[in-house]
Amino acid sequence: MKIAVAVIHGIGQSRENFHAELANNLCAQMAIVNPSVKLYVEGIYWGDIVNRLEERLWSRIRSKPLRWAKWMRLRPFFVNQLGEAIAYQAVPRDNDPSPDDYIYDEIHRRFAVCLQRLSDLAGQDAPLCIISHSLGSIISSNFFHDLQNNKLTPKVSEVIGASESRLVHGETLTHFYTLGSPLAVWALRFKDFGMPIAVPAPPLQGLGIGEWVNFYDTDDVIAYPIKPLNERYKKVVTADIEVECPGLLSWTPLSHRKYFQTQAVIDRIVHSLSTLQVYYEEEALP
Repeated sequence: MKIAVAVIHGIGQSRENFHAELANNLCAQMAIVNPSVKLYVEGIYWGDIVNRLEERLWSRIRSKPLRWAKWMRLRPFFVNQLGEAIAYQAVPRDNDPSPDDYIYDEIHRRFAVCLQRLSDLAGQDAPLCIISHSLGSIISSNFFHDLQNNKLTPKVSEVIGASESRLVHGETLTHFYTLGSPLAVWALRFKDFGMPIAVPAPPLQGLGIGEWVNFYDTDDVIAYPIKPLNERYKKVVTADIEVECPGLLSWTPLSHRKYFQTQAVIDRIVHSLSTLQVYYEEEALP
């Protein structure tokens, strides 16, 4: 059985192959747990889209005598971490000359292109698993919200509309994993903290497959539980699971960067994906 896995990074990621180690670990573990399941893992890299804007901003302000700009480089760190979150969610303006030219659109288009790559590799009907870290969890939530509610922007619609793949259209989404997610804080933007996306995808509802698991380390100040947001999230999110990220500084907020190396996260994902084969074979799922 073939399963498509898309991994999307969070803030501060500058390596295009950010997902390589996680992909290797997932595939190696699956080979032990269920050798008949083959994972096709692709990364959704979007760091370069915002990096060019951050570099332009920093080039204009770094000449000023700002404290903490050189020692510990806290100023560049702040621009990088907070700047990406602000830049991603652009607010449309009245009489905007470029209403479709937003980072939001560019990142979501990159997301759709990755789904097409996975469809080419694993098949148009392959189950889809999303592993999202940090701001990537918000990007993923927004992407599937737009997809499931017919609110795609033109740049994204162009990619998805050109494909006949059920995977690309989000119809085979079964598993959603949020790691170190600030989704709870992001939900402040909405009345009663908003609506969760459908997991599994609407065509697969009621079949007893899939899950949405939110992993968080209590030392990670960016990560929060999601189920308590409201009754809708309580119903859709399978579990908020506390984990302890590895590393010498795991007791500090730097734990935020270590979810991809956390064995408990890898074990849960592999175990859950390994059981999909039983459902697809016994139930002849669409």
